[in-house]
Parts: sequence; C-alpha cells; structure tokens
Amino acid sequence: MTPGALLRPTRSLRPLLQSSSIPRRRWASSVGPSLTGEFYKTFTRPVAKCLLLAMFTYQLAYYAWVKLETDEIRHEKDAEIASLEEQVKALQSKAAKP
Repeated sequence: MTPGALLRPTRSLRPLLQSSSIPRRRWASSVGPSLTGEFYKTFTRPVAKCLLLAMFTYQLAYYAWVKLETDEIRHEKDAEIASLEEQVKALQSKAAKP
C-alpha cells in the first residue's frame, strides 16, 4: 500500500452529503431583508460617529475646564503666599528695629 492510500477514506462521503434530510440554502429568496437589519446597516456608522465626536468634545471641554480651575487655584495660592511673605518681612523688620 502506498502512503496516500492509507489517508483516503474507504467509502465516499458524497451520498451522505447529498441526502434529502439536509436542507439546502436558497440564495434567491422572495423574502426581503428585515427592516431592523436595514435600519442598523444604514444608521450604525453615523450614530457611532456622532457618539464618538460627542465623547471627544466632552473630554476636550472637561480638560479645558480642569485646566482653568487648576490655574485659578494656583493663582489664588500664589497670591496668598505673596501676602504671607510680605507679612513675614514686615514682622522681621519690626523685630530688627528695637
């Protein structure tokens, strides 16, 4: 026996595959596509695009808002530090005069 003969099936599978118990797929059907499927095919991409753009816009606005808030807080803290340093200098100059 040749090595190829060992790998071949002894019986053909063709009669099993062509039996009438297996339903065949019909490519030309009279039923059209469902309305739901057509809706999702038509509007999925635009809705996803709008959703992504809205999320990006929100994140951009949020980042700008947080940046402005931190700048405002930093400015307030710097002003407070400057006023406290002036008070320290004034107290040091009073303590050095006697």
